[in-house]
Amino acid sequence: MYHFYFPIKAFLKKNRLSERALSETLQIARGTIRSILLKKDSLSLNSIKSVANYFGHEASLVTYPKNHRPESSSLAISMKIQKDGVDSWKIHLMDMVDEFRKSLDMRLFLLPPSQECPERIQAMIASTVLFLCQEADVTAPDWAHEVHYLSQPWFVAEVESLKAFALLESPLSFRRNNIFVQNNFLERA
Repeated sequence: MYHFYFPIKAFLKKNRLSERALSETLQIARGTIRSILLKKDSLSLNSIKSVANYFGHEASLVTYPKNHRPESSSLAISMKIQKDGVDSWKIHLMDMVDEFRKSLDMRLFLLPPSQECPERIQAMIASTVLFLCQEADVTAPDWAHEVHYLSQPWFVAEVESLKAFALLESPLSFRRNNIFVQNNFLERA
């Protein structure tokens, strides 16, 4: 079973396009356009990508575990941090880390953190997502690849004697955003 989240009918209506016009423009068989409209199982990802690109969207295939509901997504934890206060970031971030390592559910990372969230928290979430995707050998979402370079370095441990270790040990996904952590930062006891 799959879920198809591409509002092609709405795009056709909004742009006043017919199936035939879209088919001719993209040089894709009209039957393929019809199959996309009907969300048939036999669709090729390349056909969907062509139509999505035409409307300024990207198409991605996301797999996820059965019977799993992602409640610790990058967007959800940023909103929880806003609600619970900035000091709660470690708890919510580690909930996301644990959930991803347990489920390998890429839906957790589909959407970026809330823009209302403090800049350094957005940078921390992006750095963490990039690190976890590298660890799992999967492609990270585009938003995590964007540089969120903080104007002031953030030494997460906030202990003066640990700063030198953080400078040496911090993974590239964190350093690129001017965040410095120790190599065991995302490990649990």
